Amino acid sequence: MPQLDHVNIHTRDATTMIGFLETVVQARRGYRPPFQNPGHWLYLEGQPSIHLDVVDRDDSYPQGMVNHCAFGPYDFERIVERVKSTGFPYEFSEIPDTDIGQIFVYGPEGLKVELQYRRSIATQ
Repeated sequence: MPQLDHVNIHTRDATTMIGFLETVVQARRGYRPPFQNPGHWLYLEGQPSIHLDVVDRDDSYPQGMVNHCAFGPYDFERIVERVKSTGFPYEFSEIPDTDIGQIFVYGPEGLKVELQYRRSIATQ
């Protein structure tokens, strides 16, 4: 069965982007094949799920066809603490008719990340 393999993000500031994704998503740096272009691979549960390509551009990446990428589920209290520690803006939402809560974090260079948590767990 096909599944999503990875997300590729173009960044002009790899250090800031990696720090953001390590803190918020709990991604970890790992092996990246020796491509000619500079970049990094970040791993989630042993898989290279986030590929960063370092690019040269003047402005933050413009909004495009992909609005955001979502990760989860996370423990509510822990994820809120990590999100707040980044200093980036965020907002809460929820998926109607489900127990899924959402935190949208607006990170470096215009990257929008959705972090999901189980609302029934968060309210206990």
